[in-house]
Amino acid sequence: MGLISLCCAIAVDTLTILFAGDLMQHQPQLNNAHIDGTPLNDNYGYDYSDYFKYIAEEVNRADLAVVNMEFTVGVTPFTGYPTFSAPAALAKEAADAGFDIFLCANNHICDKGKRGLRSTLDTYDTLGIEHTGAFRDSRDEITRNPLMVEINGLRLALVNVTYGTNGIPVPEPYIVGHLDSSYIRKAIGRAREKDADIIIALPHWGDEYVTTPNKIQRRWEEFFYYCGADAVIGGHPHIIQPLVVREERITLYSMGNLISNMSHEGTPLGLMLRIKIATEPIPHICDAEPIPVWCSRKGMFSEKYTILPVERYLDKEELFLNKADYKMMKETYIKYKKLFDKDAN
Repeated sequence: MGLISLCCAIAVDTLTILFAGDLMQHQPQLNNAHIDGTPLNDNYGYDYSDYFKYIAEEVNRADLAVVNMEFTVGVTPFTGYPTFSAPAALAKEAADAGFDIFLCANNHICDKGKRGLRSTLDTYDTLGIEHTGAFRDSRDEITRNPLMVEINGLRLALVNVTYGTNGIPVPEPYIVGHLDSSYIRKAIGRAREKDADIIIALPHWGDEYVTTPNKIQRRWEEFFYYCGADAVIGGHPHIIQPLVVREERITLYSMGNLISNMSHEGTPLGLMLRIKIATEPIPHICDAEPIPVWCSRKGMFSEKYTILPVERYLDKEELFLNKADYKMMKETYIKYKKLFDKDAN
């Protein structure tokens, strides 16, 4: 695959890229999205129109939007934890909401074996959505890793890797990007060979439900930068970990969840991260804006699962069906805000 080229009606001196966290699909979400009267194994018998309706404006404001798809797609029967398979309708809704690139290197990408990998990549290709982190074979991996995107002349490289696949071997001939020094060095080296202006590493790593990055994350972070990355934006812990801005380097150790059915403390709160890239005098990251989001489950804000941009709803308690959800959103936001306060980190 060659360079993806996007032309945007924007000012030539800055570009914005939006990154979103773990998009998940637990069984209660499947049950809530199912359209009455349609077969349970119908890929388009599910309605996800509420998921992204309140964040679509933020997604579409970006010149490029990227999201982690933490499930396989299209393998029936559709299932939630511990082996995820979601209907194609969810991928289509994410694409329709404005997400341009799907990340596939995560610990659940092999949940349904070779059949799941094939179905997932086939679905994304049919939808016309670019994806990275999982590849059909070694030739596909060499050609498509890193994923190169050109936006108004800026050459962006995305390198997506995971710490593992829950002990499930990656079925041959498929390849899943993995946290391995040789693998990462080669991917970032290819980015340099292809004259990437900005290189962004997207690791799936860390300890679940822990707000502090562990020593392994910090070592890999330094390795990414040593190899030439300009930013490191992580997922997997299902909870927010710190945003750290050091000159022109941006690290967000964990974006947390975008949407899920998790109820563990802190898991309904996630971050989207909008990165601003200046194209002159030479391309460089000039700003990072965290956008806190709240996963509101069935019966809380509406009768459907939905994602709310927190700061737009902090003074709108009257819109919530369940006032306890509003209170939890506000309290959780206040408690965890220090993690994404750039001045504090």
